[in-house]
Amino acid sequence: MSRLLDHWALVLLLAMSLLLVALICETSWPVAYVYLMSVPGGAEVSDGEGFFWCTPAWIPVSHEGLHLTLSRAGRLSVDTVITPGMADSPVVVDLPYLFMLTVTTDPAGASVLLDGLPAGSTPVTLEIPEPGSHIVSITEGYVTLVSDSILLLDNSPDTLHYRLPRPYGEGMVLVPSGPCSPSGLDHSFLISRTEVTNTDFCRYLSWLEPSPEMDSTNRWARPEILESIFPGDYPVPFIIGPDGMWAVEEGLQDHPVAGLTARTARDYCEWYSTLAGDGLEYRLPAPSEWRTAALAGGGGPWPWGSRRPDGSLLNLSDCNEVLLRRHPSIDDGHVRTSPVGSYPPNGWGLFDMAGNLWEYCIPAGGGVPVAMGGSWLSSIDDCRCDSRMNPDTSLGYAYVGFRLAATLEQGR
Repeated sequence: MSRLLDHWALVLLLAMSLLLVALICETSWPVAYVYLMSVPGGAEVSDGEGFFWCTPAWIPVSHEGLHLTLSRAGRLSVDTVITPGMADSPVVVDLPYLFMLTVTTDPAGASVLLDGLPAGSTPVTLEIPEPGSHIVSITEGYVTLVSDSILLLDNSPDTLHYRLPRPYGEGMVLVPSGPCSPSGLDHSFLISRTEVTNTDFCRYLSWLEPSPEMDSTNRWARPEILESIFPGDYPVPFIIGPDGMWAVEEGLQDHPVAGLTARTARDYCEWYSTLAGDGLEYRLPAPSEWRTAALAGGGGPWPWGSRRPDGSLLNLSDCNEVLLRRHPSIDDGHVRTSPVGSYPPNGWGLFDMAGNLWEYCIPAGGGVPVAMGGSWLSSIDDCRCDSRMNPDTSLGYAYVGFRLAATLEQGR
């Protein structure tokens, strides 16, 4: 021990030499400084180990190199690796532009898809790295309410707001107006979820003739009022019950009313306007309104999309229908009409927008009524959302009915 103490200076020098060699050989020790720049400048730089810089900056680099992440508001974050060999000249990292797109809906809480991929729920701000064309879809559950094609250029658009269809009152759906609404029309409108049923129409008959009487001079001894309302040579489901009041044949209460003239359908709308007492003027939908509601924000050609119809989706001319049997391989479970709501609704909650009954529509501004959507007597193609027929307005047809619509004033 005494000999070691006699040479303490030599021992200390040896220890310091070993320490110096260790420090030189330590690969994490900086061996160069790299000058890092970003376009635009002012990006935050992180090495993932808790060290941060702001560009432009001199970054110490070890033998192993250094993995860095550069980020800046409004720009896409970029990962890069710098090595000691880059110390001879500045390293420039380009941060691509990031398009910020805020999507809101009324009501809020709808799911947003960007180019088919989930992007959150409204309100949501999307960070889109690529300019050009993109598809923004608004969905609820598995239903697409809106599908909108947008073109991102020069940071425009930066916000999108969509007014979505929603239930309104009893049995109605509100389709909002505006360029960012599903309708694309210049007015909001209401449309009923189902076709007018025999039970609905029976109330109207009771108002027209509270005490009906059979008339033996008419077909099937029908009361005169039925002869005027249903001029076609078809049986009707309305009878005079044991109490002397109007009634509907058992089992047909929830079926849609058919066989009436377009004039009668319009008269019913006027009567319902008074009955509802909500200040709205109910009417037949315009063809453009009807088609918009039937498509429900989708691309069609049917209310549920492009899937070829079968007996689980609509009531059409199938193996049960005895007159034409246009599709004998399809079984929809009904010989003629089906109760309203027997098949799944479209994306906006509207039933029977294809098949069951053609539906009367009146062109905007008036004109000759048309019928839309196909019926229990129709082929698959006649049940498309853009299908229409031109009925004789003086006749009634066992395969034509109607549903209600109303224009909704701004602010309601």
